[in-house]
Amino acid sequence: MSGVDAARPVYIARHGHVSALGLSSAAAAAALLADETNIAWRDLPDGRYPWFALPLPERDWQARARRALGLVAAELGLGLPSAAFVDLPLFVGSSALEAGAIEARSRASGVLVTSHDDVGSFCVSMRAAFGVAAEPWLFSTSCTSGFAALEAAFLLIGHGEADGALVLGAEFGSDTTLAGFAGLGLLARDGDDAGLILGEAVAGLRLTAQSGDWRIAACRLGTDGYSVTSPTPDGRVIAANIAAALADAGLAASDIDLVKPHRGRMAGTDGPEEVALDLLFGARRPPEITFKRRFGHTLGASGPAELTALLALLDTPAGQARHSQPRRLLFNLVGFGGSTATVIVERCRGGGDEN
Repeated sequence: MSGVDAARPVYIARHGHVSALGLSSAAAAAALLADETNIAWRDLPDGRYPWFALPLPERDWQARARRALGLVAAELGLGLPSAAFVDLPLFVGSSALEAGAIEARSRASGVLVTSHDDVGSFCVSMRAAFGVAAEPWLFSTSCTSGFAALEAAFLLIGHGEADGALVLGAEFGSDTTLAGFAGLGLLARDGDDAGLILGEAVAGLRLTAQSGDWRIAACRLGTDGYSVTSPTPDGRVIAANIAAALADAGLAASDIDLVKPHRGRMAGTDGPEEVALDLLFGARRPPEITFKRRFGHTLGASGPAELTALLALLDTPAGQARHSQPRRLLFNLVGFGGSTATVIVERCRGGGDEN
């Protein structure tokens, strides 16, 4: 189990979000408040699958990626390029990387294109979009990739190694990914409400040691070796990871006002997570909010995408009223390969730490 409490506060200075909900955090919040859902469809040889696509006019994979990254960079206040933030370290989480771009090149050439540089190319794209000088740190731990990137940045700032950092979760369309999940029988089908619906998203956070409306109180990653695709059914590893995050934050389970569980609509992960939450909260479960049926399971981008969507929602008076002005939020993710992640964020009074 990784992650320890930070020695100094780490704040979220700004956040950006692009998903099927819209091309900004504000658009995502408005869509959530209006209960809007925009499902597209993708065809594979064995059938038609629902899919949450980025609402971009560009058809070319690289052009769509550049546009989405630019929108998030602008929302983070970086500009292209940004001399003020050029030295910030960049931490990127993704599971598919440039798989979609490789597929596009193969279709265009008519032959199978293989690449040994897809990781390097992906990092170059991130670096260019965000105008940073250093090589990005890349994390690919299935659905927890974005939170693995967040944990690294959180610890770096919290222990005084940096005063700020950029965290990005990015997942773009890939037929290889879609076909892989379809082959496992995990995807929802046309007219079927069961199973995963995958989606695209790019979401970013600019972290700082100074001040912000939200503070990251804890960020914990754990590993469950029970199975390649699911955690141990008794939920004990998930529960232990959440308990460790609460201890890092100096909180009790009763201090949490709102929970965002993984809820991927897979029995192998949803069941153990439910058991874990029961173990921790008992009969006094906080209210919950879920997003995977609103803009899709965005895999490696899930953590930053769902975190920024909720923060955007709770930054609006209507969102605060709908969810009773929660102060402390707990996010949980469960990924393939045994990865688990828990993040706790806390609203700050007047843009600073209350404690």
